Amino acid sequence: FSWDDVKEDKHREYYLGHSLMAPVGRWQQGKDLTWYAKDKKDDAKARAQREELARIKEAEADAMTVAL
Repeated sequence: FSWDDVKEDKHREYYLGHSLMAPVGRWQQGKDLTWYAKDKKDDAKARAQREELARIKEAEADAMTVAL
């Protein structure tokens, strides 16, 4: 089995994963087709935003508890 053979096959759309493993066409050139599977960078800014969001959600939950 070879993905190069799939690129040239007239029924290539029937192969699972053909758009990633055997890309054909101009729209794929220079693009990262597996962007979703890459590790995300965990920088300080993103971590601070997550912590702030967690504090806000906790404060909202406390306020809702008091209101009820």
